[in-house]
Amino acid sequence: MWKYESCDIESISLHDHSIDTIRISDNNISLIFNEGFDVAKTHPLNGTGKSKHTDTSQIVLKNAKFLSGAMHRWAQQEMNCEQEKFDLAWFHSASCSFEVLDWELGFNAEDGMVKLCGNMFSNDAPNGEYSELEFSCNNVLFCWNNYVEDAWFEGWPERTS
Repeated sequence: MWKYESCDIESISLHDHSIDTIRISDNNISLIFNEGFDVAKTHPLNGTGKSKHTDTSQIVLKNAKFLSGAMHRWAQQEMNCEQEKFDLAWFHSASCSFEVLDWELGFNAEDGMVKLCGNMFSNDAPNGEYSELEFSCNNVLFCWNNYVEDAWFEGWPERTS
């Protein structure tokens, strides 16, 4: 059970945080962040007055499907790359973690798309390879228990325009 559960997409930052495990149960897919993610100070469940980093947390993609995974392997000393497709079975067998750099969420009545872009770290890519994960789902639920420290962006100047 989680202390905090929220569907507020706009107030969560996944940037530079790693998905360590992907679990499938019933029709849901859970993305586990062993070292947490960031919750903006504007989030309704964050009463601290500061943007905060959480402890272990997860994102639950409700009524979800894994659509595709792709790793872009860059050849040494060359400017071209090869795209290697993978499935969730490969993700589990390769002992991967996925550092999120960017993500997109879009929902409509028929389907919802979650696209994560970042660096995949695995046994055969110890330095990370730019990769993408794509899911479809009906809803996204962010879950965490505690705030452990300030978010990496806390205290940065806010935009004035």
